[in-house]
Amino acid sequence: FDRCSSFNGDVSSWNLSNATDLSLMFYECKSFDGDVSSWDLSNATDLCQMFCGCESFNGDVSSWNVANATDLSKMFWGCKSFDGDLSSWNVANATDLGYMFQYCRSFNGDVSSWNVSNATNL
Repeated sequence: FDRCSSFNGDVSSWNLSNATDLSLMFYECKSFDGDVSSWDLSNATDLCQMFCGCESFNGDVSSWNVANATDLSKMFWGCKSFDGDLSSWNVANATDLGYMFQYCRSFNGDVSSWNVSNATNL
């Protein structure tokens, strides 16, 4: 869906349990704000730029299991509307969190409990 600026389809029933690389999945999908709350990302390792440039996105990702993700760089870059609860995310295996929330004007989430000791890029 890279650069599908008007895409906002129903993706709520997608089975992503075997997916490992979701990088750039909705890159520059400016209108996207789909329901992704039930997605199983437990095997995902690369979430780089997954929602980068999704200006309207404010989906509920609070229950996502991102424990295996190593690259979350620019994941929400430019998501002007995003203010999701990420407080329970386990990012201990993440090595790259660079620019994850850059240009997220609305984001005020509590990430104080995150273990970022393995991160080499913040």
